[in-house]
Amino acid sequence: MKKKTTGQKKKKIGPLISVIIIAAIIAGGIYYYNQQKITDPNNVQWQNISGPFAINKFQYKLDEYVFMVVSNLKPNEAGKIIIIDPKGDIYYTIPFNGTLKTSFHQLFKPNTIDVGVKVCTPAELVGRWGISFQGVPYRPLSFNVTNDWIPGGQAEVKAIPPDLCK
Repeated sequence: MKKKTTGQKKKKIGPLISVIIIAAIIAGGIYYYNQQKITDPNNVQWQNISGPFAINKFQYKLDEYVFMVVSNLKPNEAGKIIIIDPKGDIYYTIPFNGTLKTSFHQLFKPNTIDVGVKVCTPAELVGRWGISFQGVPYRPLSFNVTNDWIPGGQAEVKAIPPDLCK
């Protein structure tokens, strides 16, 4: 029987060490990539949450959509989502019923269009908005609309003529 020499042992250990180092580098890269996604300050998606209700941001520009997700409603949870404008008026309501739908998505855009309350100028859209939940015990959400426009927004959100806005 032939005895292995030290050189032969090193030849088998060398590739094994290389594979371990490469695997560690790949695992470290994956970990670093995932940490960047979590801690990126621009990645604020779904941080504005109350129970099963969430909106994608804390701050919006004029003419920007607010994206709401409702997920995992319980069958006994039913009521209304009430969106309140900066003046304190009810801007829009969205009914929900966990027996009929446990999850859904909703888009809305603060605008000067007729949604049941008169908002006459884009300036009236700027400020702190509220979202409360009637029929369930979840805390209200809030977000701000800034006095900045998304590109092309000024053509969409226009002041309502004074004679129509009374």
